[in-house]
Amino acid sequence: MPTTRRGFSIPAVHVTISKKYPRARELSFQKLLNQTVSELELRPADTLRECLIQLRRELKANRISFFPHFYFGEEPWGCIDRTGSIEIPFYLANNELRRVAERYYVSYSKEEIMMILRHETGHAVNYVYKLWKTNEWKNLFGNFHQRYVKFYQFDRYSKSHVKYLHYMGNPHYAQKHPDEDFAETFAVWLDPSSKWKWHYRSSNGALDKLHYVNRAFRKQLLADHRPLKVRYDESDSYRTIRTTVAEYFAIEKKVDPRLKEYIQDFREIFPNVSGRIRRSIRADLFIQNYVEYLEEELATWIDKADRRSVRKYLREIQTLCALNNLRLRPDQATEKLVELVIVATYHLLQRLRHIR
Repeated sequence: MPTTRRGFSIPAVHVTISKKYPRARELSFQKLLNQTVSELELRPADTLRECLIQLRRELKANRISFFPHFYFGEEPWGCIDRTGSIEIPFYLANNELRRVAERYYVSYSKEEIMMILRHETGHAVNYVYKLWKTNEWKNLFGNFHQRYVKFYQFDRYSKSHVKYLHYMGNPHYAQKHPDEDFAETFAVWLDPSSKWKWHYRSSNGALDKLHYVNRAFRKQLLADHRPLKVRYDESDSYRTIRTTVAEYFAIEKKVDPRLKEYIQDFREIFPNVSGRIRRSIRADLFIQNYVEYLEEELATWIDKADRRSVRKYLREIQTLCALNNLRLRPDQATEKLVELVIVATYHLLQRLRHIR
């Protein structure tokens, strides 16, 4: 599915919190909901990483040395027209985002992700090796410059086209455009479980196209070497999405306003530390080191505040600081401790008022 708008992903470091603390998962979820999509630091992880590794193995096994440039964008999936760049929806980057999407938006199984990756890779391979310019390609698939339409007529009994994304809600997708015809044919050929020679044994037109792909890559070795010149496109990406994750999925009601306020307050206390990160202190460890002092101060300043509630609050803000990777410089310790007591006192007073 060619497209012309998307961007690029940047690797990130993820902070992991012990699951022994039952509140950690909810705090992590709240942190995610409150983040602006453009500020997420994304890299392929979990299921998506497994799929990309599998795709690379399939390409290598079929003597294709080129591997597309994958990046995170908004939606839908797409390969930038005549480039080697393929966009993946940002919410498939890791299982945490994927679970949110599955619950509130759209769900993809691992098998479905692999199917789309194979299809979009078909587009990219076609573009970077310029197969669409050859006479054999034109004779089999048609005019590449044919108008690309949203709605198309199809022959449900056609034996000249394969069916692949057809089974994912794109009926007879190979009949939409010659470019899609090739991408679908390539995906069927690349899929090690497709058994294409058997399934298309009585579909001469589709089988001819599959044999062409097999001959081009397994016998003629057209992709045995990386293309000399590849055009990539990173003109747009998920970093252009200025809404929060909650706003993107239209689940603002899931945001805990109290935790949202906490995150904002602690980001003000512990703003980004410039310079070398190893010369700074993790805010969660800073709180841990002064937890007894903080507990004593808060219990003293707040009337009727029991120590159990204070300890629970302090543990909560420690987790928030860790999840948001907040830090401070060593020379700020006294100043930040005072700010922390003031803000924590306000938070606990608001809590007690809410309880009452």
